[in-house]
Amino acid sequence: MQQAGPGLAAVATRRKAISAAGLAIAGAAGLGSAPRNRITFGATLGAYPKLNAAVPRAIGLRMYFDGENEFPSAWPDPHPSAWITLSLRPNPDDLFSGKLDDQLKAVIDSAPAHSELTFWHENTTGNPLGYPSYVNNARAAVRMQHHGHRLCRGTQVRFGVITCGPAIQQIDWLAPGLDWYGDDLYEFPRLRGPDGTISQAKILARLNSNLDAWRKKSARHWPAIRICETNSPFDSHRKNWFTWIAQWMAGHNGRRMLTYWNPDAGAAQGGLSGPWPPSRAVIRRLRWLSEEYKGADDQLIPWGAGHVPHPVSTV
Repeated sequence: MQQAGPGLAAVATRRKAISAAGLAIAGAAGLGSAPRNRITFGATLGAYPKLNAAVPRAIGLRMYFDGENEFPSAWPDPHPSAWITLSLRPNPDDLFSGKLDDQLKAVIDSAPAHSELTFWHENTTGNPLGYPSYVNNARAAVRMQHHGHRLCRGTQVRFGVITCGPAIQQIDWLAPGLDWYGDDLYEFPRLRGPDGTISQAKILARLNSNLDAWRKKSARHWPAIRICETNSPFDSHRKNWFTWIAQWMAGHNGRRMLTYWNPDAGAAQGGLSGPWPPSRAVIRRLRWLSEEYKGADDQLIPWGAGHVPHPVSTV
């Protein structure tokens, strides 16, 4: 028979500690009493079924159609309960001419609530995914974001942009006024301490710097934020990595945090991810975080409730 008393006490103590840490993070960012919001956790398609089985509240799903002008005929539905963040790659000239509008509207108009769309994710300075030059330039990037945002107006799809690397260096690549601003964030070597340990200070500095960029482009004090891919290649770092990011997200209108797992891109291969499953301790932490921030209940809250955006002060 379980002894409930000590277990409940331990949970209460841990919750107080994490809440206190979250307040400390908000204070360190100079944001005052930032509102605490819910977070939907999830993963990319290959890992989603196993993660969702282990972490039932993790219903966020990242999907990609990586061929140029390769679109589904309707909004994809591989797992009916999942909330999908979809990446597409429309040819810029075809998009700007309106040639793709009917195809894209068929996808967008068939989407359920809580659907999110982006074009050409990680289309940023440095070109990490090796996009062609007619895609990887600031003018095309911003025009595509504006066009996608217009196509999504009046639908159940929210359109955003996904960066990679310091967003503050990509200001000219971001369209203003999007529904959300996202980042693919991994434990890059520069986010570690000099001895290779995970550095909370460097992680928070990156997140706060990104927030600065998103505030400037959105003209909102609390722009809607997403982390669309995230992981550490070191299993011993993952509990802290996921916890610190979730704490920060919960105080900064970060509503969706999606993990990425790749067996061919772990520490042994010099990558930034690794295979699912991680250790049991990491799974327990992901489950606990999903319960603590209750992302799956977000469907009960209207879009933007509790986070009414207002212009950034110029004082």
